[in-house]
Amino acid sequence: MNTNCNLFNKRTFSFICLLIIFTLLFTVSCQTVQSKGEEIYNQAIKLENKKSFGEALELYEQALSLLADSKETNLAKRCSEAIQRIKLFKEMYIYTAEQIEGLIKESYPQLAAERISDLFANNELESYYWDGEDHYFSESVVNLLYRNMDLMFANTVLQQTYSDLLQKINQNAKTQPEYFWRQYQKGVTYRGTHELSIPRDVLPQAGTYRIWFPIPINSGPQANVTIESVTPEKWVKAPPTLDQEIGLIYMEIPMEELKEDLNINITFTFTHYEQRFNVVLENVGEYDKNSEFYKKYTKSYGNIRITPEIQKAAKKIAGDETNPYIVARKLYDFIVNEIDYAFMPHYMFWPRTDMTESVYVFQNKRGDCGAQSIYFAAMCRSLGIPARCTGGYQLFSGNFGGHFWAEFYLPNYGWIPVDTSAAQLALYLKDATVDQQRTFIDYFFGNQDSMRCIIQKDTDTPLIPQANGLVLLPAAIQLPTIEYSVPNGVIPEFVLLDYWSMQCEKISE
Repeated sequence: MNTNCNLFNKRTFSFICLLIIFTLLFTVSCQTVQSKGEEIYNQAIKLENKKSFGEALELYEQALSLLADSKETNLAKRCSEAIQRIKLFKEMYIYTAEQIEGLIKESYPQLAAERISDLFANNELESYYWDGEDHYFSESVVNLLYRNMDLMFANTVLQQTYSDLLQKINQNAKTQPEYFWRQYQKGVTYRGTHELSIPRDVLPQAGTYRIWFPIPINSGPQANVTIESVTPEKWVKAPPTLDQEIGLIYMEIPMEELKEDLNINITFTFTHYEQRFNVVLENVGEYDKNSEFYKKYTKSYGNIRITPEIQKAAKKIAGDETNPYIVARKLYDFIVNEIDYAFMPHYMFWPRTDMTESVYVFQNKRGDCGAQSIYFAAMCRSLGIPARCTGGYQLFSGNFGGHFWAEFYLPNYGWIPVDTSAAQLALYLKDATVDQQRTFIDYFFGNQDSMRCIIQKDTDTPLIPQANGLVLLPAAIQLPTIEYSVPNGVIPEFVLLDYWSMQCEKISE
């Protein structure tokens, strides 16, 4: 009895030892593969930091293959985001000096060679150094229009477009509202339609696509938001967020279940009102500085970053003035007159890199609608004035065009709209009189047209539900935002957006 028991214990002990050895060998083997992938990944990071993007991209792609095979999901995800980051840098800063010079000559044949040389010498053409040479921003040539009025004045298409808008806004500005005490009036109702139609063979066979479609929200000047139809409904995984900080319809599409072309149609309606604020300075109340609301909209966060330098600049502009309405007007006038309009490399900002939109505008003295609005909000917040950058679309042309503007908060009045980049259009018209320019610029401080669609109340608002990683443009949603469950280094928006369209129809006014 004891002999058999001892024999059994020895065999059991030997089996356990073999099992432990096998487990250790298997673990070491896996760790070797993982370590190799991680080693290559770390090498790629060093090359990326040295701005050797071509070599770094090759190593990231090698590392991603190894990390995916070894099931290191988290590191594979970071590696995939690194691949996307480099692809975006190369997409944004795409032209060599020779190529950008050729584009300038083609776009502006009236420019002399000496002046083109000055553009390079004076850093008028935004560039980024990688792979041993400067590469120039994809929108550098277009941006020259907004800093060189002779080029702007020579562009007959823009002159006509801006003139039509100025006449329309100024006529509205001079029309007395029916009720002077109403902040929101003269509503216009619109219908919007998302259409996405992707051939099945363009999409992968496995994995899941998460898609967030932007939709309007009920917010202040915008009301009566209704989702008329969503086809097909089976992909929808959450109720539309019509009354939250950001408007979204969220879908999940398992590729294994998709047997035919992906066709999605979303139709919605909303009413947007013109805003006309008549602020009496003596009636502006006091801020409750202990409230969560005040703390939220005066803090430094995300792309609305407040630095000591930004605060110093804001204080200089404000001077001794303490009334928040007048201070905000001073900041508005400063941006309209001193910050050049410019298209931006938004993909390169926080949280993808440490650079934020507010700091970029402060350093470069230029920015587009969203960047200017973020800078305005940062300066307001630095002085204790609650502010935010809100938006989604403008409908000036009758269709959806991406646009953001700013709002600052006044006790007893609420959120006051400010649109610096729209106001700047008056400065681009060769034949506009000083009075016409002033009427136009005055209108966009404390007033706003009804040709808007609000998608989110503030930039850097998280998606609902939140994304698992970095999406294409985390700060703002103006296009369908997409996330693919399999880390593969591909930017899914660049694939799907070729098959997406969004249309607007005015229903009534």
